[in-house]
Amino acid sequence: MTHARFPSARLLALTVLTATLAACGGGGDTPAPTAVLGASQTAAPPAAVAAPAPAPAPGPSAQSTQTMPKTTIVGMASALPGFSSLVAALQFASEGGDLVSLLSAPGTFTVFAPTDEAFDALARELTRNPAATAANLLVPANKALVRAVLQYHVLGATVRKADVPLGAAIDPVLAGNDTFRIDAAGDALVITDARFRTSRIVATDVTATNGVIHAIDRVILPAAPAADRTIVEIAAGNENLSSLVAALQFASNDGDLVSLLSGPGTFTVFAPTNAAFDALARELTGNAGATAADLLVPANKALVRDVLRYHALVSEVFAAQLRSGRAIAPALGANSYFKVELGGARPVIVDGRGRNTNIVATDIDATNGVVHVLDRVILPANVSIVQLAAGAPQFSSLVAALQFASVDGDLVAALSGPGTFTVLAPTNAAFDALARELTHNPQATAAALLVPANRALVRAVLEYHVLGARALRAEVPLATPIDPLLAGTATFVVNARPAGLVVTDARNRDANIIATDLFANNGVVHAIDRVILPPAH
Repeated sequence: MTHARFPSARLLALTVLTATLAACGGGGDTPAPTAVLGASQTAAPPAAVAAPAPAPAPGPSAQSTQTMPKTTIVGMASALPGFSSLVAALQFASEGGDLVSLLSAPGTFTVFAPTDEAFDALARELTRNPAATAANLLVPANKALVRAVLQYHVLGATVRKADVPLGAAIDPVLAGNDTFRIDAAGDALVITDARFRTSRIVATDVTATNGVIHAIDRVILPAAPAADRTIVEIAAGNENLSSLVAALQFASNDGDLVSLLSGPGTFTVFAPTNAAFDALARELTGNAGATAADLLVPANKALVRDVLRYHALVSEVFAAQLRSGRAIAPALGANSYFKVELGGARPVIVDGRGRNTNIVATDIDATNGVVHVLDRVILPANVSIVQLAAGAPQFSSLVAALQFASVDGDLVAALSGPGTFTVLAPTNAAFDALARELTHNPQATAAALLVPANRALVRAVLEYHVLGARALRAEVPLATPIDPLLAGTATFVVNARPAGLVVTDARNRDANIIATDLFANNGVVHAIDRVILPPAH
């Protein structure tokens, strides 16, 4: 990850801090913060932040900052309304007055200053006491934590609003390896901290003699050494996942989905952002102005519930455990699956409808599993193998052959019903080529095969193209005999060659696999450029 650093900022601030500590008689290593919340992240949060419009927390007004005399950051915080808790916290967490002295001394700092309301909200969050206030944080057991939190709010260079490096990891000068990022949300700026919590910048560019202050409506937190928030709490703590929380509440039956992801377990949740839900609403409704709220109507409850279950796994899978191209079975069941493709700038999910989705943040650790963030809602397959083939013009001959060779519709019914099939699907051109091969007529087409005398042959050929287990491209066993579901003892072999995968049939004829991983709700289809044949009788 690239961190946004400012020239000589850390060196300057550490030099000032060292001098200040020496003058105050303080010093020593900063104690490790107490674990109060979980979920440090190993990938950047989503690059685009949706822009709901919560009421801004009270902060300094433009008029109040223009009329007051300029002083240091500590002096400004002391003089401005709404920052008494910040000043109290700096005094409480200082060692020999070092933090207060640092931000009162000459320098070029940036301080993200939480309002009094933000400190009160943090007290309620950490103590889980709805009546708690900032004063409840300032107790001796919390001193190391409060100190680490305050250090996380300080940059070693003056960074005005216009110069904020959007989307980059920002490295506070005193916070070790912990970073945060700032993204644009409409006209606003939103911070995502190391625990995937969000905070809005509610006032900017409050100029002091030794830097600049930006007021924020929520205290941001450095990474915790261990998770202690559930998946639902993580989602509720990030304004960019509010649509996910609303969808979970809407689609629950007596609160079951919310309770499940709030309780003990080892789940994996692929969490779409608000922008992803808005995009899905536009996609499904065809209304360019639709938002996530338009999805949450009674007629859609079953769909939304299935979609949410499609985003959850019943085991904990971190990013390093994802296997490229392999089928992943979500909690939705019903033979649903998707795959993840690795190797690009970001992992990409290919869903049941062949839509691509970026995983934009990974490994947000929860007490009951892990969260990965998506920039698009993924959808399960909604067509069977037969429906997939019927909807693709290049497979019309295959569909005609299935209908022709069925006995009372059995082949069509089998590949339309539940299952985990793999079908090697010859194209129309492949069926035409087989007609020429078998009839020795250079003008023959697939229709020439579909005559009563050929029914048994066509049926045997089709059965030879169907496997009883789903095998995505990455899962196809190479250089080993593969036994089709309905073809008796006849087998074929798939080999990897420079141009791709090649099927060698029982008559030693080769067919190229020209398209792979066409997903259906009862299996997967791979297109081939030649009809493969079982042994001749």
